[in-house]
Amino acid sequence: MCRVNVKKSYAVMACVLSCAGAIQAQTKTPATNDAVPKFVEMPCTAQWGTTVSPPRGTMKCGTVTVPQNRSAPKDPKLQSIVLPVIVFTPPSVRGTPLFFLAGGPGESSIESVQRVFFDTPTGQSIARDHPIIAFDRRGYSPTLGRTTPDLGTVLFQPRGKRELAIAPLRDSLKRRGDELRKAGIDPKYFTTLAAVEDVADVARALNFDRVILFGVSYGTHESLLLMKNHPQLVEAAILDGVAPPSATQVLDSAYMTVMGRSIIARIVTECANDQLCAAQYGDLSHAVTSLTDSAIRRTVQAPSTGDWRTVEVSGASVLSVLGIASSAEEVLSNVPRAIMEFANRDTLSSELSPRVLIAAAIDPSLQTVATQAVPLVRFVALCADRPKGEPKAGDRRLCDALGVPFDGQQAIDPVTSDIPTLLLSSGFDAQTPMELAVEAGKTLSHSQHVNFPTAGHVAVARPLVAPCVALIVDSFLRAPDQPVPGGCAGRLMPAFMPPEKTKGK
Repeated sequence: MCRVNVKKSYAVMACVLSCAGAIQAQTKTPATNDAVPKFVEMPCTAQWGTTVSPPRGTMKCGTVTVPQNRSAPKDPKLQSIVLPVIVFTPPSVRGTPLFFLAGGPGESSIESVQRVFFDTPTGQSIARDHPIIAFDRRGYSPTLGRTTPDLGTVLFQPRGKRELAIAPLRDSLKRRGDELRKAGIDPKYFTTLAAVEDVADVARALNFDRVILFGVSYGTHESLLLMKNHPQLVEAAILDGVAPPSATQVLDSAYMTVMGRSIIARIVTECANDQLCAAQYGDLSHAVTSLTDSAIRRTVQAPSTGDWRTVEVSGASVLSVLGIASSAEEVLSNVPRAIMEFANRDTLSSELSPRVLIAAAIDPSLQTVATQAVPLVRFVALCADRPKGEPKAGDRRLCDALGVPFDGQQAIDPVTSDIPTLLLSSGFDAQTPMELAVEAGKTLSHSQHVNFPTAGHVAVARPLVAPCVALIVDSFLRAPDQPVPGGCAGRLMPAFMPPEKTKGK
């Protein structure tokens, strides 16, 4: 899914460490001829990352080598894939191992589990009872040399019009795909379905007969496919920010726009039900109505470059952007203030308003207002998972340039399973809204769904609801067939910032 600001958003800036060359040499081992994948342990150097709040105990590091193309595992023209794996196993832990699957597609589970998950009440609680395993998805790691091969990133420059952004991106993807194939790396073998098989292979390499899955955002997509393809392996699953394979509309421009507006409607309702917010923004509903049918033309300073730009956007687009951005608490708390500023034609009082105006002038499907280095595996996964192609282009032009076909009906069929599953959703989530969790639950016969109406995308890392999430997850893991205590989810209210004081007063 689109990257959001959740403790740096499960998205971690790529870095190059001094020991990169050494571990790259170690991980470039030839593919094993054995049918069963092997876990090759090695020292946990700085290349493997450092935890913010690590569980007390043992961190074990190693690699698992798998074929690039499982249909022809010994193809001499293709490089084998070396997956970096970390295992946290405190000495007293005896519970079923838990696999953490990050979002994206194209985010590092190793970075996410260390820098985010272990810093949450849920992560700390699980680490006391269960070994936790994370590995970087095939084809990408933010740390140089940890994953082999690394498809790298592609530079993407957003433009006001989609076509102006897509044409150079298409050329870049075509060139990169050709270069990779000459090096024995074919992008079409780095799809979500291939990555799902890697989870099963890593479990086998670690001699795990049963595992628990904890998927967040696009990691829930992979978790559901694993539940379908390897049901005997999965004991239970926790899915936060559910993106079922059948939900091919996720990240589409029109869908994101509608979801953003629906979140604004919920914020207006929350404010009306909060006495303090209602007193400060009593005419908020009227302001939303007036913005919906209006146009806004302003000269604002672009946050990324510092230059001044004149933009003209519809008020409806501004509201959609505000709703989408409300997933982050620092934005959510300022939404009523921002709405009133726009309604009063004031776009200079806060830092938020110029950013929103710039974003509203760009197609929502582009998902960024600044130049962005996008992991190539993100394009690969979305091209293979969606019949209509990658959402930035809105069709299959980018997919054809990269040489990645749609994986067919198997990639989008609803997942039917009787595995105990906890579905978590959030009310202020435009990327994976509550409706997707409800839809997924219809074919999961042993599922429970808890919605956090005032949380943003991926509830487990949202400070407002994090303790409640931990309580619910702990209860589920102790008794997956029993109802979870979800009452706390609906009693948590966001704190909205008061109106900006008039300067000089």
